[in-house]
Amino acid sequence: MDVLTDVLNTLELKGWLSSRRELQPPWRYDFAASKDSMFHVISYGGAYLQVDGESEPIRLNDGDVVLFPSGHPHSLYDDPTSPLTRLVHLDYNSQRVHHLDHCDGGGPKLLMLCGAFHFEYPHNFPLLDRLPALIHISGEQGRMEPGLADMINIIARESASREIGSEVILRRLTELLFIQVIRLWITQQAKASVGWVGALRDQSISAALGLIHQSPEHRWTVQELAEATSLSRSAFSARFSELVGEPPMTYLTRWRMLRATRMLKNKVGMETIAHQLGYESEAAFRKAFKREIGIPPAQYRRSG
Repeated sequence: MDVLTDVLNTLELKGWLSSRRELQPPWRYDFAASKDSMFHVISYGGAYLQVDGESEPIRLNDGDVVLFPSGHPHSLYDDPTSPLTRLVHLDYNSQRVHHLDHCDGGGPKLLMLCGAFHFEYPHNFPLLDRLPALIHISGEQGRMEPGLADMINIIARESASREIGSEVILRRLTELLFIQVIRLWITQQAKASVGWVGALRDQSISAALGLIHQSPEHRWTVQELAEATSLSRSAFSARFSELVGEPPMTYLTRWRMLRATRMLKNKVGMETIAHQLGYESEAAFRKAFKREIGIPPAQYRRSG
């Protein structure tokens, strides 16, 4: 089971391009904290990134991609002395077409793509919740990974047009951008990393996650998962909690509830949901759902 794919599919990752801007000095954009993930792509040119709470700015160059998984506030500018151009609230809004800002003047220019990612889940999910405030994928000054380079070039080209269907294409491309950035980031991290990276890189914990995701209806126990990964019960439980951020059974319940919210949204019957998620009865599922989500499943379904 590809846990990363399963998580992103179930969380219903949605991407949106907010703007395509050609900029000439001086310029500065401050991005307020967002409830969604934010991203920026420096398609060409250079800029400085100032992350809120950090003392030193980060230099960004051609092809660099920065992702703020938890919507951390930050600033982008050409020079520290440049006056504020605009304060931006970059919250996901699929109903709004992307802003196109073209610069006709001569001189050095920057092409910057900005957007947001949204997840259709009302509570924090541990693997996402433990991502860092900033993920920075370096374009290595034009020598970026070919797959990412191709994707960025297509987004930049498509965002310059107003052709029929361009917004749909851009949404799908930005969703692929998120996946590609996460994949590249995982491969770049040290093996000692915790959270999503550590869990997916650790052979035993990755295997356990795969079992949970492949068969959420199975009545797993910590002992059974430990035996399946060739670890003692105590060693498995400690390693799982350290890397994932919560104990195995807590994660299992949370994953079941996430699957339940998707099935309720798709009008699947309560009895079927209970059976597919390993609850012995519909009443047991209703009780578990209300305890974890805070409202009965029928009310959650009605709320849309």
